Amino acid sequence: MNQETEMVPSKKEEQKAERFEDQLERLEEIVSSLEDETVGLEEALGLFEDGMKLAKSCRARLEEVERRVQQLLETDEGEAPETEALEGDEKTGTDEAPNW
Repeated sequence: MNQETEMVPSKKEEQKAERFEDQLERLEEIVSSLEDETVGLEEALGLFEDGMKLAKSCRARLEEVERRVQQLLETDEGEAPETEALEGDEKTGTDEAPNW
């Protein structure tokens, strides 16, 4: 008997799939809830943990966008975008193409 199992996205995958603006709005809701003095300690801790995860995700997305914008600006100005060397590779400092 061969049954297909439905893939359920993890919480991390769901956060990635969410729009940045949606994540930011949820983060603002969490901050607002944490400022509410009627929220219990356990609930506040859970909200804080969720908020930290969202903040980390938002920060990573912003950094990624910033890198992409910088590369586009450099390319637009006629300069080749600077890329990071892969682990184990050393930057040669030349503009020559690698010998593959």
